[in-house]
Amino acid sequence: MIIPGRVALSCKIITQVLSAEHQTQPCGIDLTLKRIMTWTSPGTIDFDNKQRRTAQTVEIPFKRDSSEYTDVSCGSYLVEFHEIVNMPLDLMGQIFVRSSLFGSGALIHAGVVNPHGLRLIKDAKLAQMVFHQMSEPVEGYNGVYQGRTFV
Repeated sequence: MIIPGRVALSCKIITQVLSAEHQTQPCGIDLTLKRIMTWTSPGTIDFDNKQRRTAQTVEIPFKRDSSEYTDVSCGSYLVEFHEIVNMPLDLMGQIFVRSSLFGSGALIHAGVVNPHGLRLIKDAKLAQMVFHQMSEPVEGYNGVYQGRTFV
């Protein structure tokens, strides 16, 4: 069962939205761009997480014109969203690229694929989070990315 966006908001599954009116969708909540980063070092992944290290990043600044924006070239980027997710143990969430972003040649999981790059306006709606009801509560995630607001 998919949880409607208005229910996710009213149950405070997702908070710190910029505009409930503009971000609430029938099947989820639009996630908005807070900042963009690029990697400056490799991450380390091993079998038992004893040597696990996250990659270092550097923020790509927004330019100021009539709006705050940044032009990104083809490649992979780490995106941080404004919204905070408070995931109950009986839900599971999925993040999908918005169709308007996909139509501009970008994928959330694979980075920008448009050969001419893409201009991203600060606070742009990039993704939609959808919540699915689980058949029972599960053990929650408690890993290195706990509490992060980026994808």
